[in-house]
Amino acid sequence: MKILMTLYQIQDYGGIINHLENLTHGFKRNGDEVDVVMLCPKHKITNVESKRADWQVNPEGTGYRFNQARGWTGLPKVPYLNAAAREAFRDSCEEYDGVLWHIPVPTLNKDNKGVSEWVDLYNPRAKNFAIIHDGNFPKLYPHLNHIKDCFKGLICVHESAYNSAASIDLQRILIVNPFDLHSWRRHPEAFAPLTFNSRSGFTSAQVFKAWKRVDDLIRAIPFMKSTEHKRIGGSGIEYRYMTSKDKCKPKYHNASGGRIWDEAINAGMLYLGTVPTPTLYSYFKESKLQIDPSWSYKYAAYGAHFNRTTIEGMICGAVPMATDLGMKDSKIFEPNVNYIEIPHDTTPKYYAALIDHCLSEDYKIQWQNIRENNIELLPRFDIQTVAGAYRYVVEWLDFADQTTGEYLPKTGELTDEVREASKKNLKFFGITPTDQSNESLNLFKVH
Repeated sequence: MKILMTLYQIQDYGGIINHLENLTHGFKRNGDEVDVVMLCPKHKITNVESKRADWQVNPEGTGYRFNQARGWTGLPKVPYLNAAAREAFRDSCEEYDGVLWHIPVPTLNKDNKGVSEWVDLYNPRAKNFAIIHDGNFPKLYPHLNHIKDCFKGLICVHESAYNSAASIDLQRILIVNPFDLHSWRRHPEAFAPLTFNSRSGFTSAQVFKAWKRVDDLIRAIPFMKSTEHKRIGGSGIEYRYMTSKDKCKPKYHNASGGRIWDEAINAGMLYLGTVPTPTLYSYFKESKLQIDPSWSYKYAAYGAHFNRTTIEGMICGAVPMATDLGMKDSKIFEPNVNYIEIPHDTTPKYYAALIDHCLSEDYKIQWQNIRENNIELLPRFDIQTVAGAYRYVVEWLDFADQTTGEYLPKTGELTDEVREASKKNLKFFGITPTDQSNESLNLFKVH
């Protein structure tokens, strides 16, 4: 099978990088061919490859060098303000058995304002599938409704994405994020040999966004009595606000007026920065806990929105901690079975006491039980299993979950909320909204 993966250019790719690299790896390991291109709102592109040392590469993935914060370098790009480039890309999509859109429509950033040419990129004769990585579909991607007739369906990477995407009239399926379990599968305990008493502290790593709530965890660190390692990794806009001497947001100051960041550093917090996956794995293998402090009322309204690093922590033998809202109504992860639950509205003192307890000898038996439970859960996330699920959907257009049976073929229903949000977003791109999207698209005229 020959697959094309495509995505629009954005600022912070986050876990999309890991998903795309691992899924590509899984396809290739299953014997499939994969090409990847990025769509850019430009007339012309000079593709200069970065020589920085902090870029990594997965030879079995895309083969292009990437940085967790900056994206890829050297990746083929389509300057879609150029009519010839648009047409060439659109025509090429028919050469593939399936086209997977990791970012199915452009986002509302300043580079895209007034740019309507993207609607002419979709070939209705190709097998297009939209991959939904975000759990707030009605707000972020409602304008997908404008070109939905070009898609065969939606592939959602977690439960919040799956449930929020029910608001558009397309079939959908939940297929979880892929992870390379090749070494782990040979012997899970040998892959992560350190026991509870040989490990120390916690590691938490994610993009610093407001709803990721990294500040909740940082506020708790000064109240912790444990002297074990307290590792924080990642970067992003909220990191810059949190650490800025001149522009630190008021909410990132403590009662005394000091920055919570400085207070946590003084209390022993180790900031890792943005680290390559192998390095992050090494930290997880030395940690008792992996902590995902994120929660959002909006996302929780649609269900669980678990972090990619939660699975990476599990692979490395660390036991996850996650918030009640972050894992709300999950059919995959069960509290006290697969993870330790953190009340989203807890105080810094309680947060610290909970972490202290989970790091203590009193929690050793429960820690071991959760770790063993997760060994049984992880094979579902294997890159070849996930790529195989994608292949089944692409070949047969069967949107039934082949792993659990939890999610049956279902056609969503376009809600008034999405219809109105779509019209609002389309105005940003300079597109006149219509109820019949087909009639407004040039692509439905034969080129």
